[in-house]
Order: sequence, then C-alpha cells, then structure tokens
Amino acid sequence: MDVKIKKSCPNCSQFYQLKSLTAEQHGNIPLFLSCGHSMCENCVKNIVKFAEPIQCKVCHKDTEVSTADLSLLVENKIPLCQLFPVNFHMLGELTLEKIQEQAENEENRDKNFYIDVKSILENITKSEGMCMECHSPTSKMCQQCGIIVCNNCFTKSHKNFIIFKNHILTNIEAIQDEVVCPTHIGKSLDYYCKTCEKPACMDCLMVGGEKSCKNHDVVSSQDVNQELMAEIQKLTPEVNEKLKRFTKTAVDIGNIMTNLDNNPSSEISRLSNEVEQNYSILLANVQKLKDDIIHKLEIIKTKKIKSLIDSKNEIFENIKKAKQTIDRINSLQENKLGQVNLSSILDQAKEIINEPWYLRYDSSDDLLKIKVNTELFDSLQNFMSLVEPEGLPTYELLTTDQLKEKQIEVPPPPQSVVYPPELVKDVRQVKKKVEKEKDKTSDKTGMLIKSAPKYHKSSKSGSCTSLNSITSDSSHNSSFTHTQKKSNNYNKTNYNNNIQSGPFMQPCQMKPLQPGDQDIVYITHIVDPHNFFVQRACHQSLVEELLREFRNASTMPKPVLNHVTEGKIYLVYIKADNLWQRCRILSVDRKDPNKPIVQVFCFDFGSIENVSIDKLRLIPSFRLQNPPPLAINCSLESIQPITGSWTSDDALLIQNIIDNKQAVLTARAGAVSGRVACELSTFEHGVSVAHALVFHGRARLTTDAQYPKILGIKDKPMIFESNNTFHPNSKEEVVITHVVSPDKFFVRKGHLENVYEKLCNDLIQEYNINDNKGMIYLPEKDLVCAVSVEGGGWERARVLELPGRARVRVQLVDTGRVTLVHWTAMRRLPDKRCTLRALATECHLAGVTPLNQKWSEGSVLVLRALEGRTLTAHVEAGRGRAGGSVGVTLYDEQDPDDVVCVNKLMILRKYAVSFGINMFNTESEVEELVRTNKPTLQQPKPTAVKEKKLQILKRNTPHFDEPDNDKDLEAKNKGPYRVEVKILNYQSPSRFYVALISQQKVFAELYEKIQTYFTKKHTQPKDDWKVGDRCCTICNQSQTWRRAAILEIDGGTAKVFYSDFAVVEIVDLSSLREIPTELKSCGDAAIECHLSGVIPAVGAEWPSLTKEYLKELLDAYPRIFMTKNGVFKDKSIPVELWVYHTTQGGALEPNVSEWRCLNKKIIEQGLGIPDKTQELSTNASEGTNEETISFLNLTGSLEDWLQIEPMPFRPLKAESDKASGTDSSTPTELDSNKDYSQDSNTIFISDWLPAEPLPNEEFYGVPTNVDHDGIIYLHDVAQEETLDLIRKALDVRFKHPDPKAKFVKWTVGEPCIALYYLDNKFYRGRVLEVNEAAATCLIHYIDYGNEEICPFVNIRKSIALYQIPIQAHRCVLGRIRPVAKHWDRQTLDYIHKSIVEKQCSIEVLGEPIDGVAPINLKYDKLCINEHLVDFEMAEFTDGTKAKVQKFIPSAKSNKIMNMSFGTSDSGPDYIVEHDDETPDSPASFDMEQFANKNWNDIVDEEAKTFDGRFVSYPQTDLTEFTCEINIINDTEQLELSIVHDDGTKELYETMFEEIQHDNSLPIDGIFENKACLALFAEDKQWYRALILQYSETKGKVKVKYIDYGNIAIISVADVREIDEEYTKLPPATVAATLHGVKINPDIPKETILDCYSKKFLEQGPFKAIVIDNKTIPEVLLQDEDGKLVYEDFFGNIFIKID
Repeated sequence: MDVKIKKSCPNCSQFYQLKSLTAEQHGNIPLFLSCGHSMCENCVKNIVKFAEPIQCKVCHKDTEVSTADLSLLVENKIPLCQLFPVNFHMLGELTLEKIQEQAENEENRDKNFYIDVKSILENITKSEGMCMECHSPTSKMCQQCGIIVCNNCFTKSHKNFIIFKNHILTNIEAIQDEVVCPTHIGKSLDYYCKTCEKPACMDCLMVGGEKSCKNHDVVSSQDVNQELMAEIQKLTPEVNEKLKRFTKTAVDIGNIMTNLDNNPSSEISRLSNEVEQNYSILLANVQKLKDDIIHKLEIIKTKKIKSLIDSKNEIFENIKKAKQTIDRINSLQENKLGQVNLSSILDQAKEIINEPWYLRYDSSDDLLKIKVNTELFDSLQNFMSLVEPEGLPTYELLTTDQLKEKQIEVPPPPQSVVYPPELVKDVRQVKKKVEKEKDKTSDKTGMLIKSAPKYHKSSKSGSCTSLNSITSDSSHNSSFTHTQKKSNNYNKTNYNNNIQSGPFMQPCQMKPLQPGDQDIVYITHIVDPHNFFVQRACHQSLVEELLREFRNASTMPKPVLNHVTEGKIYLVYIKADNLWQRCRILSVDRKDPNKPIVQVFCFDFGSIENVSIDKLRLIPSFRLQNPPPLAINCSLESIQPITGSWTSDDALLIQNIIDNKQAVLTARAGAVSGRVACELSTFEHGVSVAHALVFHGRARLTTDAQYPKILGIKDKPMIFESNNTFHPNSKEEVVITHVVSPDKFFVRKGHLENVYEKLCNDLIQEYNINDNKGMIYLPEKDLVCAVSVEGGGWERARVLELPGRARVRVQLVDTGRVTLVHWTAMRRLPDKRCTLRALATECHLAGVTPLNQKWSEGSVLVLRALEGRTLTAHVEAGRGRAGGSVGVTLYDEQDPDDVVCVNKLMILRKYAVSFGINMFNTESEVEELVRTNKPTLQQPKPTAVKEKKLQILKRNTPHFDEPDNDKDLEAKNKGPYRVEVKILNYQSPSRFYVALISQQKVFAELYEKIQTYFTKKHTQPKDDWKVGDRCCTICNQSQTWRRAAILEIDGGTAKVFYSDFAVVEIVDLSSLREIPTELKSCGDAAIECHLSGVIPAVGAEWPSLTKEYLKELLDAYPRIFMTKNGVFKDKSIPVELWVYHTTQGGALEPNVSEWRCLNKKIIEQGLGIPDKTQELSTNASEGTNEETISFLNLTGSLEDWLQIEPMPFRPLKAESDKASGTDSSTPTELDSNKDYSQDSNTIFISDWLPAEPLPNEEFYGVPTNVDHDGIIYLHDVAQEETLDLIRKALDVRFKHPDPKAKFVKWTVGEPCIALYYLDNKFYRGRVLEVNEAAATCLIHYIDYGNEEICPFVNIRKSIALYQIPIQAHRCVLGRIRPVAKHWDRQTLDYIHKSIVEKQCSIEVLGEPIDGVAPINLKYDKLCINEHLVDFEMAEFTDGTKAKVQKFIPSAKSNKIMNMSFGTSDSGPDYIVEHDDETPDSPASFDMEQFANKNWNDIVDEEAKTFDGRFVSYPQTDLTEFTCEINIINDTEQLELSIVHDDGTKELYETMFEEIQHDNSLPIDGIFENKACLALFAEDKQWYRALILQYSETKGKVKVKYIDYGNIAIISVADVREIDEEYTKLPPATVAATLHGVKINPDIPKETILDCYSKKFLEQGPFKAIVIDNKTIPEVLLQDEDGKLVYEDFFGNIFIKID
C-alpha cells in the first residue's frame, strides 16, 4: 500500500513531477524563490513572460528580476535555473519516487479501492456447471429437463427435437443445504428440537452426548416448517435492505480511499504541503525533524487505510452471505419445505441482521494542525510540530443496534444496489497518446468557430458590440466548400504557432483583404454603417484559441498602477461577454486615485470600453502582436445617410439584419480613414445591408450599386405553383377563392379545403406579429414568405413588387389574392412550409370572351357572388392555358334540378359571347345522366332554358384586396381563330367541301328531323322539277332521307348533290320531295372552299401532282383546321388549311410542335405560286371578319364559325444549354432583374405528361414494380421501344458528371432526371422527399414505378424528353383485397417475384379510379388474382371464398345486340344497329317495311303497346326479421340481407337456377327503377336487378342487384328484360335507414364507413324491427340481447333525433 504524500506547487496546486531524467523532458520540477519557498517551473516561466515581479503565494514577497537578466532569458542566453535555483532536496525525492515507480509492478501501481459489487452479485446469482454436450462451463440449464446445457447447445441441438421445442433455458437453480444431520453423517433431519431450536435426526434423539436432543421437546420437521417459513418471509425485506446498505458502504469506502490517495486538496495533503513549504527554508538543518513528522503522518494515513481495508473485507464477506441467503429464501417452494433446512436459513438471516454495516469516522483528526514557531529558529525541535489528538483516528463498522446506542441517526437505505463508479486513469498516463493524436491533426486547418455574434449595448452611446459565443449553436457553418473557395479566391493563411526553444512564441503574419476579395465574416461591433468592425471567419480558430487561453486570466498578475500608460497592451475583462480580451490603453482617468478608470480599445472585436484597473491583467509578451489585431474596421460603400448623419437606430437595424449570423463581405477599392470600403450581405439569405438601409428609408445609394453576387449561398425557398393537377376533360370540385375578372380568377380544389385550414392554423401557431423572429428586412421579387392578414391569421405569399415607402405587394399563393402589406407583417417561410405546392390555381372561363375585349364590372360581380361556394369545373381539352391559366367551364350544382352553367350565364346576361369550340350560345341541351320514366321513343318536350338567378351578396372587401383596374378587366388573348373541320369531298385545291366539327350535333338533329318528317307524312311527288331546285330524296346507299340540289335531269332520273354530305348520286325523279319550310332554316352542312393565296403555276387547272400531294397531306393528319383569308369566290370560301405538326426530336433534342399552313406548304414544294391578287391589307382583312354567311342560310358572323383555341405547348429551348456549351444539365443562376415571363424561348414544365389511357381492354404487358399499397406499375410490350429510346437518349445526354449538381435546390413534386444506382443509368423521375442535411432526395422513377434515395450529385434539373408521356400505367389487382387492412411484406414480395419483369396477359376490369385501373393479371396461364386467394394471401372483395373448379356443360349463347359504328363516304358517322339474320328478331329493323307507312301511325301503334308502365318488384311486408349486412354502399342507408327459412331460401335458389337458363330478350326501354336481369362481371351469372341510371353517350347502365345490395355500372348489352314470374318474390335485401338518428356532419365520410365496416359487416345476425314502412323503411337494429347494435355510436357518429 502506497502511503506516500505527494507534493504540489502553492501557486497552481499541481503536483511536482519528474517525467524523465533528461533535460529536455524533465517534467514540472520545483524552483526556489528569493524568499526560500518553492514554486514549480511552469509557473515561474509563465510569470516571467509578463516582465513583472514574481509574488510568492506563501509569504507574499516579490522576487525581482532585472531587465538585463530578463533580456538574456528571453534570448535564451542564460538558463532559467540560473535565476531561480532548483530545490535539489525535493528534486531528489522526486527522482527517488521515479526510480521506485519504474521498479514497481504495473498491477501494484493500478490501485483499485472499490469492491467489484457487480461481479460478486453475478457470481453468487449464477451457479455454474458443465454442459452435458460440449462440457464447457455454463450457468444455464433446461427448466423442463433439469439438465445443465449451454446456450449454444440448447439452441442448436436440444430444441431441434420436436418434443423439446417448447422447453425454456433458465439459470441453474441455487444450491440448497442438504437435509442431513451434520453430526450423524447420512441421517435425515426429520425432527425439530424446540429446546435447542435446531433440526435433529433420529440418532440425535436416541444417542446421548453434548449435542444430543434426548428427552428434549422434539416435534416433526413438518410441524414447524410453516412457522419457520413465516419468520423467514418476515426477515426477507430486512435482508434485502441490508444488502443495499452493504453495497452503499462499500462505495463510500472506495470514495474515501480514492480521495485520500489522489486528492491534493484533502486535509492530509494540505497539511503535508504546508510542512513542505515551511521546511523548505531550512532543509539542511531540519531534515531529520521533517522526516519524523512526515513519518507520523504516514502512520496516521496507514492506520486509516488499514481500518478501511478491514472494513472493506468484512463488507465483502457480508455481501456474499446476504446475497446467498436472499437466493436461498427466493428459491423456497411450499411443496418442498420438507427437503430444506429452514432453521439453517433462519440462523443465517439472523446473523446477517446483526452484522455491522455503518461506516463512521472519528472526526477528532480535525484537530490535526501544524504548529510553527518562527521565532525559534535555533531550537529546531520546537520550530514545528504536529498536534495530535487523543487516540489515532480510524474507521469502524457499526450495526443498527450500535447506532441506536450511540444515538446516531440511522440513514435511510438506498433505493437499489449501489455500484462503484467507473475508474478514471491519471491524465498523465495517457498524455503521450493525446500528444500523438494532436500531432496527427496539427497540420489540419483549425475549425472555424461555430458560434454567432451576440450583441450587447456598449458603454458608448449609439453603437453595438458583439462577441462570438463559443458554445452557441445558432450560427450556420462558416466555411465555404472547396469549389466556392477557389471561385472566390478566399485567402486563408496558415498560422504556425511554433514554440521556440525558449518559453515564447513567434508572431504570425496575415494577408489583408484586397479589393474584389470576398470572405465570410462576423460583425463584432457597430458604431454606424460607415464605422463597424468584423472578424473574418477564417480567423475564428485564432479567436477561439485566444479565448480558450485567456479563460483563466483572472489568475494572471495584475499590472502596477504606475505602469499603466497609453498605448500599452493588456488583457481586459468585459463583463457583458464574460470574456477576457486583448486591449490597448486609450486613456487613463486618475480623478479617483484609489480606483482610476481606464478607456481601452479591444482590437480583436472593435469595441471601446471604460473599465476599472482591477479588470486588467498582464498579457504574455508573445501575445502582444501574435496574432495581429483580428477586428477589421469597415465602411459600407455607395450609401449615405438620408438625413445627413447616422443614428443609433441605423446600427440597431444592421444588428437585427445580421441577427448574430455569418455575413459575406466584399472588399471594394477606396479605403476611407483606414477603413475597408465594402459591401455586406447576410450569408444565410443573401440580404444586402446597404440595400436594406435604402429600402427602410435610412440611406440613399450614391451609385447604381447592384446586389453583390454570393456564390454558394443557400437557394431561396420557393413554392411549387402548378396547374397540372387539372387534367384535360376532367371534372373537379372547386371553390373560388379570388376573382379579378372572368379571364383571371383563382380556385382551390374542394378536397384541399381541409389542407388549407390546417396550414393556416399551423402558421398561426408558428408566427406572432409581435415576435421579430424570421422578419424579412429586405423583400425581393418572387420571394416566398408568410404574411399577416386581416383577423390575425397568416398565409403563404409571393412578393410581386416593391412599390416603395416600406410597402410590399404580395400574392397569397393559396387564395390568389393580391395585397399590399408593410414589411413588418412578413416573415421568412421555412423549407418545410414550401414543400406543399400552391393551393390556388389561376383559371379563366373557357369558350367566352367579352364583347369589346373588356369585361364589365357586372361580370366580375357574378363570379364574386360564387366565392366560397363549391362548384364543378369541367377542364378544357388541352387545358386551354391562355397566359398560364386553366380554361374551365363552371357549373353551380347546388340545386340538382336547376344546374347553372356560369359560362352560359355570362352569355345570357350579355357580358360575353361564345368563343371557340364550346359554342355556349347554341341551343344544345346538357345530356342527362339519369333518365326518368319516359319511353325511349318519346321525344322530350322542348323546355326553355332557365336562367339561374344569382343573388349578389353584399360583403365587406378585405383590407388587402387590390382595387380592380382597367388592365385587370381586359380580355385574355386566346390566339387566332381556327375552326376544326372534316373533309367531306376533295376534288382539287380549288374545290373541296368541309363540314364544321362544332356543328355536327346541330346537323345530326336536323338529320333525325328529316327522317321523322318524311316517315310520318306521305308527301306527294312533284312533277315540274328543274335543275337547281332544292329537294329531299332517299339515298340509294344509306336508305335515308337527305337534302339535295338537282344538278341534271335525264328522263326519269336526276343527278343530285347531297348538300349536307357533298356527294353526287343519280336517283329516280319519283323519289324527290319538296323540302318543308322548317327544314330549310339551317344552311347546308357541306361548305365549298378553295385554297387562298395560291394558284397553279401554269394555267388555271391544278396538275395531278399537286392534287395528289394535298390529298396525301389531308389523309395524313387526323385533325384539319381552317381560317378564312380573302373574299368569296362564287360562294366558295377562301381558306387556309392548318395542321398541328409534331416533329420527333433526336436523342438530345425535344420534340417540336408547330402550326403548319398547307397553302404555304404547296408553295414551298414548288407545286403552286403565291396569288398576288389575293393579298389584302390588314385593314381589309379585318373588315371581312364581320361578313355574314348569307349563302349558307345561317345566322351569325364568320367569327362565330371559324374559331378554335390555340394549342397550349411551345417548343422547349433552354438558354442555359445553348450558352454553356457543356454537358452540364444544371441551370445556372437566373438574372433576378430579367422578366422571364416574356422569354419566348423558355417553357416552364411543372410535371411530366400523364400516362396515356391503357391501349386495349386486353393486352400483353410487363410489370416493373409493386409498391407498398399493392399498386402495380406496368407497360405494354409495345412500349419497350419507347423505353429503350428514353434510356439511350438520357445516357448520351448526361454521360458527363455535373459539378454544380450537388448545390442545386430541390422541391417536392419537381420533375427531374435521376441516376439509378444499380445500372448507373439515368431515368426520368419526380422528387418525393428532400433531405437537405444528407443532400439526398427520394426519387420516384415515373416510367417504372420504383422509389429510391438518390444524392443531389446524381440528379439533373434539365427535363429531357418531356413530350413523351409517362410510360408506366398504375394498376391494381381487381376483385381481391388483402386479408388484413394492408398488404403484408411477404405477399408483396411474392407478387413482385411472380410478375415483375415478366410478360403477362392483362385484362382491364373497369374504369380507372384516381388513375388506378383494376386488372386481371395472368402469367403463363396462371391468374394471379385467384392464385393469391387460393394461397390465402388475399380474399375476394365480395366475401366469397376461393372457387373449386368443376366441369359444367357450356350454356347456350344468348343473342346480344351488336352496336357498331357505320362509316360511309356518302354520309356522316352515325350509330347503326345490326341484327341477326333471324327475321323474327324484335331488334331487327328493315326500312323497306315502313316505306309505305305513315311514321305517325307507327308511333301511335308503339304508344298503344306501351302505356308508360313497366314491371317492378314488390316491397317486403315483414315488420320484424333477422338480417345480416354484407355490403355498405352509403352512410345514409344500409343494405339488410334477410335471413330466410329453409323453404323460402329454396324458392330463391330455384328462381336463380331458372334465370341462368332463361333466354330473355335484350332490354327494351331503359327507365329509372325498372326491373331487369343484369350480368355480374365477376362470375358471369345473371341476377335480378333494378336500373338506377343510364348514360346514353357511354352506353352504360347503373344497376343494383336487389337480392345482394351491391351496385355496379355495366354495359347496356349486359342488361335483359325480366319475366314477370321472376318479379313475384320481394328483394332478398332491403335498403333501410336507422330510426331516430342522423349522421354527425362533422365526421368525415371515410371515418363513418370505417366504423360501419367494423360494426356491421359480417357481424350479425341482427334483429330488424320496422318502425316506419316508407319507400325506404326506418328500422331498429338489435342484437341477441335486445340492445341497439349501434348504441356506442351516439354522441360521436350519430346524433339522436325525435
């Protein structure tokens, strides 16, 4: 045991040490001062640096050093020991200790004063044995088998047997004492002696002796076991408590021993050091006396340690015994008490209770003192002695009873077992290791300070100052990347703080800022914009080093008052920053001699402070100019105060702008008063301080200074604004949020209302108008922000312009409103708030335009009256993007019986006229989706168009609405007037006939009227026909009546021209009929035209080559457009024919689409020449637009005929690609002053084109991915070439790396090109998530469906091949659903392995829902849908189980009406019904059988046979019945499947079998609520059904299967007439509502359906009681106990009603 007392320096309290016996690394040795006391070498060196006297900390005497000696010492010409002698006596002791230390064993040096409590507890708890299989030691056993086995053998061998698979591995049970007599070996202890209170065997009772129990009170052990067990259980808590106390005392002993051995500030160490210092003066004379006293102290320490060791050993044994006793008690079992020696356990418990545990220390050693007699130097015996107390102090353990006897308070026990702390090694033992690590990192550049400047008010009025807080986390990383440093020429100097052979450091040199340099800085002090100080970020390691070095400067020497003069450098304590800084004395105020005030300039931070002299400390000489002053005095260039002088508010504004963050300083030429002229911007947001002062009206620019460009700055957040969510020809529920004019208003989709409300609530929680956090001090155009609006709310906005006077005009991106706000109402928007795209979309009314190119205020009021109301928007084909907005047709469907079209309302109120192909001014009726009970042959009565009366609500205009101006009401330019036509008859460029596509419906109705008229009325033929007369005749080819003009008459025949079809035919004169007046009102459908501006090159006739060329062009393009150009020529319209041509681009070029004029194409090919006579002036051309087409007998102007919307796309031609000349795809920074909206060569793509519809209902496809929701991404095999083209093109385009890619800013939803890591090829993608910290994005590869994480460096902004739609189709396996709520991982993996990258057969089962189509998928004749059900990985949606395949004979095929489109050159495309050749078929139609009949008579006959009634089903008359619920169609009513008795069930089953073999007729007349038979698509069986709705255009019928309750939309061909015999049984499923309740409108419908599913679906049977037998009865649903099934829905889902 080492009891030597270590010696320490009185100045620094560090131990003296001798590292080695060499002079270079001798350690910290003691030196003599002039007073005779000792001080360590390190302290002497540090004090000498200040050139001040050294004061002894013992006697407070100074040791003077002359200037000459100090100079020699600095120059290393004399050693330090020459001025300060070495204490050789103490050095000898240190040397002896060093020698002894090297001779000692390493184990002896590593003292451990703590008991390893953890090991003791673990070893006691774990009984070890040998594994029966591998024979290795283990503490485990099989609980069931009772054999010892290790963990490895138990897992690999023992559990492999089936009979052992449920066995459990546990710890080996504690070994209990054997129940045998210790005196008589082998005898069982069956008895208990009450007299001796111990167990006894039979021999103890029979044999005499000292330990004999003969003639004692003896009973059986079984009689006393219960009593012993009760007493053991009573003592168990106390034993547990003692175990905790033992461990606590063990830790206390270790703490005390560690403190005695290692703590230099302990009482013994302090006394020892006092002895050393006092005897240091008289070492030679008092050495013996010193040794005696030190020896006595060592004896005291030895006795203390010895007493602690004894206590430690005793505690060690007690812990073991206590743990063993606890384990034995815990292992006792009542059924085995007879086999346990309970008395032995009781004795052990009692023994532990009486063991000592409390550690007490006799505090009499506090009387230990060193008595010094300084007057008796001659009498060494009395010079110093140790005053000892009576009795040597020791430690001892006391029991609880002894504590009570000594009246010592018993401390509470610890809460748990106390473990010793982890031992910490002496730092000097690992010093070498630390030095090696420092050497490795010494060459690296010092880390920049992570702090941000913290401002505080300076003592000087009107200025602010700051310091870098070392522990602050508020600032951003101050270092640029390597690329940024190279581009900006950031100069960072390596500061080599090399230590010389002496104790002083060499000064370092730093390169100053040069004009044009740009560097990151911290503002440390602000006086005004022309006088502030900064620190360079590259110097922050030096700042940190200085602050760390001076953090304990309070212990450094204070300067002598007389020595403090102007210009000298000291350390000063700045209370506001709680830091010591270097400073230069500016002046000394000695008015108060006792406490003079010193004005100092802190040249590392720039502040000027007034402090007292006691705040100054001496600074080491090598730190006077090393490093040089770190604060740079700067001045903002190019601004002057607007009032002539700066104020303190200007400095405060700069402080708020910088906000303790990093700034970027750009040095300029022209230093003023030694200050660096510069531009200053924030690094985080790039805010120019100078421009911010100008914006706030505090300064003016002296020059036209631009914003300083800062490379590497973080991209500004932006909100993705896109209208791609409005798909062409789609219907959307929208809410108008803001109206400027009918050509500019904003809508928000209905399902986004909750998103908008949540967003506003989140912004309210996040922002506070009284909190300046995130305030924007310099708004910029297109900056996104949060804006405070009326009512205290907050909304997202985008800056439009800065009108001045500290005001900003912004647009609220989620409502579209434009508002003018003060800059204080704006806050910065974090990135997480920008991931959600703008919720408001700009729209315009499609197909209408104002009369005078300017909207009236009344039209605006009509739309504003609809604000906040849910409307239905029909999006235009091609989206109608005029000026970036979406063309829509709005419908107000609040009243289902009176649906109002807002576009048509504008025309009816004379605010607008129809424009384009919509033609709202026609009398066309809106197709009804649901037909009423009217016969199909009955013509609807003409109804007047009702004008929807809209009430203009008076409301207060919000304060942020901008007033309407004339410019806002101007009509939107929607492109040139072109009309789509169909070429009816082509002869030559000078003569061809067309029909207007927009008028097809009008002429189709006229065509039907003609057929009806001449079929009903038998008109007489006319004899005096002449050439040129107009007539009607039956076409020989189509056998229909047509209008015609007579061309020639030859005997009994006539050549006629069908004026609606542009076809010539020879007919009999007898078939000609006069055209009635009502059929003459509409002009001819065939319009004669000729090409304008082009004539044959030779002669008047067109050569055959030109005719064939134009014919080929007309046949090649599916859509032809024309515009009028020129004057009429013999009733022939001069036109220009147009086509929209798309040129496929190469691998590196996009597709280019453009309008092409076929007239000019003929001229370009040399097949014709321009017609100079046709060239008209602009004014003349404008005049022809109002010509009336009188010869067509039509009303309206030519503009009404020749109109069409412009095509929405422009060729993509990125300037960045053109200018760069490299393969880099990342766009460079855009010029903020450039208006890109006017750039005709730039197109902004917000998303990829959506996937085209599936090609066919059945096709071969290749699945490429299966996502977590079971969505299958696949493509048609025909798309393989397109995918291969995309891969090759992108591989060529992006083959070179892009160094700028890693700095690009990405937003969620943004299209991109991304690298796939498996094959290192680029593919088209979309960003799903952005992780700025990791510089990665989650990419959805749109053509394949998979999602992968991709780093920024592998993503490209350039959107190549955007014209190609998405190739992957989103599908889902139809008719099945997952067994659980979601697809599990195993099933998805199985589907993925079964179908991905394999050619499969695809069958589309229905219309896509949200872009996902239900399909049947087969691979190699295996239907995956049914296969998953067979494998119990899925289940059918209708609840049926997997079907067993059986052979049945094929059913007789039913005849189904075949509907096809007839096409003929002599007529338009009309639907023609074909029938089989069976003459008796009621569906057949022969025109000849009606040739001599009156059409009216035919209609009357049909009316007699049909009286408007049809067969329906009877309503059930049951008032109470048992039911189940197997399907939920709606939340308002439930489908109750009646549980019938066996007899009734047999009737329904018989009827079902008969229906399958019934040859019923196709449906004859489709009426609402008509009974019918309908085919169920999934099992191809016929069921009783009821017609709900009918769509004539789509040929679809919505039916309800009345015996099951489910609803489906099927084809008309899958519906048949039902025999009345099958309608006698009432429906097996009853649609009913719940009585006395209504749905809570605040609960989402999805939540209600989910609750319904859990409560009702397949949970029955229920008892239904009919309360009100209406058309839809009201019922009560009860369970078996008569309680309402839905009782727990009250107060949440349901609301009770009377």
